[in-house]
Amino acid sequence: MTALRAALILHSCVLAVEAAASPFQFQVVDSATGRGVPLVQLAPAGGSSLYTDSSGIIAIDDPSLLNHTLSASVTSYGYANWTGTINPLAGGTQQISLQRFNKAERLYRVTGPLIYGDSVKAGVPAPIANPLHNANVKGQDSVQTAIYKGQIYWFWGDTLYEQGFGNFRTSGARSALPGQGGLDPSLGVNLNYFVDSTGSAKQMMPLTDPGPVWLDGVFTVNDDAGNQRLLAHYSRMNSDPAHVFEVLEQGLALFNDTSQTFQRFVTYPLDAPVVPRGHAFNETVDGQNYIYFGENYPDVRVKATLSDVMDLSKWQAFSPLASNTRFNSSNPPLEKDASGNIAFGWKSNTDPLNSDMVNDLVQHGEMNRSDSPFQLKDHETGRDITLHRGSVQWNEYRHNWTLVGTEAFGDSFLGEVWFSEAPTPEGPWTDAVKIATHDRGTTGDYTFYNPLAHPFFDQDGGRFMYFEGTYSSSFSGNNTPTPVYDYNQMMYRLDLATIPPLTPLRGDYNGDHTVDGQDLLIWQQTLGTSVPKYSGADGNGDGVIDAGDLEVWQLRFGVSQAGAATAAIPEPSSAALLALTLMAVFNRRRRYFKSK
Repeated sequence: MTALRAALILHSCVLAVEAAASPFQFQVVDSATGRGVPLVQLAPAGGSSLYTDSSGIIAIDDPSLLNHTLSASVTSYGYANWTGTINPLAGGTQQISLQRFNKAERLYRVTGPLIYGDSVKAGVPAPIANPLHNANVKGQDSVQTAIYKGQIYWFWGDTLYEQGFGNFRTSGARSALPGQGGLDPSLGVNLNYFVDSTGSAKQMMPLTDPGPVWLDGVFTVNDDAGNQRLLAHYSRMNSDPAHVFEVLEQGLALFNDTSQTFQRFVTYPLDAPVVPRGHAFNETVDGQNYIYFGENYPDVRVKATLSDVMDLSKWQAFSPLASNTRFNSSNPPLEKDASGNIAFGWKSNTDPLNSDMVNDLVQHGEMNRSDSPFQLKDHETGRDITLHRGSVQWNEYRHNWTLVGTEAFGDSFLGEVWFSEAPTPEGPWTDAVKIATHDRGTTGDYTFYNPLAHPFFDQDGGRFMYFEGTYSSSFSGNNTPTPVYDYNQMMYRLDLATIPPLTPLRGDYNGDHTVDGQDLLIWQQTLGTSVPKYSGADGNGDGVIDAGDLEVWQLRFGVSQAGAATAAIPEPSSAALLALTLMAVFNRRRRYFKSK
């Protein structure tokens, strides 16, 4: 071996050691917030694409890239593109900022390996306890959450393992609530998985019968002794890949705290029309606490008692159909009122209203889309939006029910995320604003399906809300999955101060965007009259100016439309003093949609 060849080999070895010890740190930050942006693609000219981790960092230690000036491009869903040069010197750093077009800010990946892999390689501290690997999880699909016994319980429909095939009978984990030992949700989530003897995320419903087991509609309810119980709707699916979406069994599952698994509790007929699907939340109506469910819009509910939960006949569907009927596209059994209008309401033993039923009824001329309380459309253009999946929660900052959902057949097939709000869980859900996109041409799209908002993470009085969804190449037409990110959960944060009002402020009867004494005077002057729904002083949408509308005014007195933030309450006027007297006369909270 010549001295020159030996020197070259030695030099290469030195460079490799230096690179391993001191990689080049390339970081991408959000120009508006200054925090790192995950899922940003760096494509060096002539090299393979690299992706930022959840701190927005790429640690470059490839000798073929180090110590060379490289032309590169940077792209990311919902952000402006960047082109320029990088000079990756071992131990050096470079930071660029990207303008964000998405209203929602992408924060971090919740599940999967190497969440902060590049940060660890670069020597940057990671905020979570397991930044590289956790419970052998490679990918997880469709999250469900519930607050149970003071902790957040997380469940995922399917899990792929880093080593081995995976778990298709639901995985689960726990984490502490913010302020109670949990991380600030802007930083991350410390997931403490339920694991088997090998340390892998274990089966949460280990039935002996064949087939994957999926859980949804996870909720809690107190039993007769006042003990909190954790339940979920379960579906045992066909294991034949050709019939993967065929349900073989369904019912209600109960969590066993001793075995830390779900067990069969109540079995439902396969054709039962009213079952707890989608995501759950609680609401009190006329003094009665209900648990609501919905895959896209809230369309199923049950009284929040264990006896009612166990009796499927007590469950209700929000529907335009008559009770004890099934939807028939050619001859739908619509219930009509005395004026011939469709009577939407809570019914027993019938199919609930959802996006598919709305589209079918409109297509066949059975109703106008504007007749439906589920009629989502683009706030800017008026274009109709078909909601695929979504979740609903009450938001104190907006003083409305809020919805985060994914559009079907949008700019990307299942990757366009929208925000909407409504005065009641039943709607009317009308205007929506797009808050995130995963559109990048016909071959670069991605999906972001089954989104879920996390009200337990709300900050600043609800101004900042958090939501996540499954980031996956499935159904997208993209044949190049993103390394480590694909088929995992991505967390976003939305500043609701950036969203325009999407529904009139209830109780603001004179339209000046503030609920005050002048609105009460309008209510007094029109008391007892009939008006079009939600017009004038009809705050509860029943078409009559009555005590329920006074209650709407009472609940929002002092609220401003601007972000629905609480306004300074003025000294009591004569109108306000009168209101205080009247308030004692009328019952608390009345609703437009009543139980049938």
